[in-house]
Amino acid sequence: MKASTENYVYLIKKIDGFIRKYYLNKVVKGSIFLVSSLFVAYIVVAMAEYFGHFDPIVRSILFYTFIAVNLFVIAAYILIPLLSYFKLGKTLSHEQASAIIGQHFAPVKDKLLNTLQLKKLSDLNHAQRSLIDASINQKIADLKSVPFTSAIHIKENRKYLKYAVAPMAVIVFIFFASPSILSESTTRLINHTKRFIKKAPFSFQILNKNLSTVQGSDYTLMVKLTGYEIPSELYLEDGLNTFKLNRENTIRFN
Repeated sequence: MKASTENYVYLIKKIDGFIRKYYLNKVVKGSIFLVSSLFVAYIVVAMAEYFGHFDPIVRSILFYTFIAVNLFVIAAYILIPLLSYFKLGKTLSHEQASAIIGQHFAPVKDKLLNTLQLKKLSDLNHAQRSLIDASINQKIADLKSVPFTSAIHIKENRKYLKYAVAPMAVIVFIFFASPSILSESTTRLINHTKRFIKKAPFSFQILNKNLSTVQGSDYTLMVKLTGYEIPSELYLEDGLNTFKLNRENTIRFN
């Protein structure tokens, strides 16, 4: 009787070991999905904000959507499996775990589940307990050499790394190719309730080395414009006076 109980406890410990590894595998996979989700969502909202230059309402929607999506991934794919790993939430039953193990080890598929069923029958049928326990011990002896935990291959999660590496590579490329896309959009997303004035598609460059002259004398101001949209006319305001600059070519005025 004692030997039968010890054998069954040993079997249950093996199944529990499988269950813990099952949830550990889910946590590892969920962590990779979280990194992927963070990178992909960041690219989407950052690019959308950079080119869309939205008002505070739309920007707030983007910001909180980004937060909500990643919180969902953390809860569903990391937190819940982690709680199950520590047996603090809903976990696989021994029967469910046995069915999964049976999918990986065909010879034990029915034998493992049958052993659990026989144990329940033994607890209810005192008259035939000795006969049932003998059958249980025989089945457990056949199951001892089967490494249940080897049915879970945590290293196989490496195949999911491509979903994290690909968006990370995109972010690195943008960072070196055009860092303003990330820096400007991120600043506006963090300060999503603030209204930002849209940056002009061009900038001024004063070409004069000396910006001083004698009062009353003529002075020629030389200006160069850079950007992807160059205005056709340029004006200089000095108090109440407005001066139209002469256009030398597409980008130079004086």
